[in-house]
Amino acid sequence: MALLISGKTPCAVCGEVIHAQDEVVMFPPGLFDPRSGLHRFNDASAHHRCLAGVETGRQALQELEEFITDPVAYVRSRSER
Repeated sequence: MALLISGKTPCAVCGEVIHAQDEVVMFPPGLFDPRSGLHRFNDASAHHRCLAGVETGRQALQELEEFITDPVAYVRSRSER
């Protein structure tokens, strides 16, 4: 899982520092294929509002939800591509 140091870690979308009061999403390493546009979110932290504001962020949130809901099904579905 991504490391988050409040007041130091930058958001993977906007680059601004993430603070303790911010709503944050943390992505595990290796979730996204390195060839995809989502790979920049691997092992990263981001403001939820920033992710929700861009198409790649919304897609990353959707895939993270699928992974959390059923990790085995998520991995199988990706290996079939």
